[in-house]
Formats: sequence, structure tokens, C-alpha cells
Amino acid sequence: MEKFIEFIFGSLLALFPIVDPIGSVPIFLTLTASASDRVRHQFARRTALNVMVVLIVFLLVGGWILRFFGISLEVVRIAGGIVVFHAAWQTMNAKPKLSRQENQGAIHSIDHHEDISFMPMTIPMLAGPGSIAVTLGLSAQAGRDLSVATTLNLIAAAIAIAVLSLIIYLCLRSSSYLLKVLGERGISAMSRIMGLFILAIGVQLILNGIADWLEMVALVSAAI
Repeated sequence: MEKFIEFIFGSLLALFPIVDPIGSVPIFLTLTASASDRVRHQFARRTALNVMVVLIVFLLVGGWILRFFGISLEVVRIAGGIVVFHAAWQTMNAKPKLSRQENQGAIHSIDHHEDISFMPMTIPMLAGPGSIAVTLGLSAQAGRDLSVATTLNLIAAAIAIAVLSLIIYLCLRSSSYLLKVLGERGISAMSRIMGLFILAIGVQLILNGIADWLEMVALVSAAI
């Protein structure tokens, strides 16, 4: 039982700084600045659930999926960077936000807003290449056989992912309070500033992916 609890906390500590749920709050708020509180809370819930599902899937069968399609983490990182770059570009060149009356409740349906809960919030921001790599590492650490110990380790890692998803939900849901504090003009200014930083994150992901890919190619060439 002690090892089971240790594996839960170890998995949570390994994933938390990579997923960085607190750091995702400004980005989430920027991408949902025109949404009502109700829609923003729905996005927060969907994002947390998506992260949990994606990471648990990779925990259980992620390595096999990547090998089956012949996809490397380097390629996933580059693709993720392109998605982040595109989202940031749209943010920086966004049309005027919805009116105050719409934000106060005239529009509550999620259908009136672009759903950002999966892309880019889940992939590649929260459950991106780094989080997937750590999850694959936890899967390998849990064990390769079908023993009871391996099963318990996988369950412990899944519990850690579920706890992390709850933290993500609480962090993103609290972004509404930040919106009330900053106001519409403050959010508009922050959206422009954060758009630039999100662009930089996207470019960095692309460059890191290219660098890792070139390093992998060099190692393969040297081996040949």
C-alpha cells in the first residue's frame, strides 16, 4: 500500500510541472475572453476531462499507438507548435469581442463560441509532447508485464492523472474571477500581450521539435 501511494505522488510530481495548470490560466482566459462565465466553465470542464482521457490513453497504449502510426514525439512537438502558433495568430488578429449584454447572458450556448477545450488547450498546451513523454515514461516505469504490481502501478498513475485533471479544472474555472478583476479593457490588452507570448511558445515548440528530430537523424546517421 505504501508503494502504491508513493507511485501516485511520484506520478503527480512528475506531471505537474510539465502540464503546468496554473501557467495555462492566462492563455485560457485570453482564448475565452469573449465567452460568458457559463461557457468558460464548460470549456474548463471539457479541457480537464480531455486531458485526463488523453494522458490515461497514452499511459495504457500510447507507446503502441505511436509505433503503429510511425510517429515520433519530435513530430508531435512540431505539429503542436503549429497549432499553438495558429491559435495565437487568430488571437492577435481577433475581431471585436462580443458586447457586454452578450457576455452577461444573452448568449449562453456553447455553440456560439469556438470550442478550444481540445485544441489548443488540451493538445498541445496541457497534454502536449512533454506531458505525453512523461506519461510514457510512467508507463514504462510501471512495468512491462501483466503482473499485479504493474497493474497497481498503472492504477496509481491513472489516479495521479485524475487528481491533476481536477486541479486543471479548478485553475481554469477560477479564471472568471481574474476576468472580473481586470475588466474588458484589461482583458483586451492582456489578450494582445499574451497572443505574442503564445506565438513565441508555438515557435519554440516547433524549433525544439526540429532540433530533436535533427539530433535523432544525426544519431541514426552516426550509427549507420
